[in-house]
Amino acid sequence: MEFEAFRVIAQIAAGLAGFVGILLVMQDRLARLPRRQMLGFLQSSIGTLAFALLPDLVFGLPIASELGWRILGGLFGAYHLFIYVFFLSGYGDFKKMPPIQITVCIASIPVIGAKLALGFGLFPAYASNIYHLGLLWTIGVSIFFFVQVILNEASE
Repeated sequence: MEFEAFRVIAQIAAGLAGFVGILLVMQDRLARLPRRQMLGFLQSSIGTLAFALLPDLVFGLPIASELGWRILGGLFGAYHLFIYVFFLSGYGDFKKMPPIQITVCIASIPVIGAKLALGFGLFPAYASNIYHLGLLWTIGVSIFFFVQVILNEASE
């Protein structure tokens, strides 16, 4: 299988993860950035990078394609669910979050559900599409955090 689109997403994620690294090094020179945003940015970027490259590894093994997608979907869904719960635990409830973050969190639920369903063996005909959607969603969340960081710096 060829995963060129996944590699492009991995390159974007690597660039965003590198940007987070620069921000962390220069933290004392910049306005203090919210820790939860920085962690979310880093987790989304590195997670997207890892899961964009993982199909090359999984499909390099001598396993059936459907099993490979189940493994990938289950791992990616579990990772995304962990990040989701971790992020929400910092706020306590939706009322403390800005409206745009509430929207992103609510819209994440079907994406997480689709990846977990893929892990449980549902929708095998759409496996690569669901996985691709998950990658696009997580890179989109990384870009969302990137924009928040830039806007935070511009307002200081």
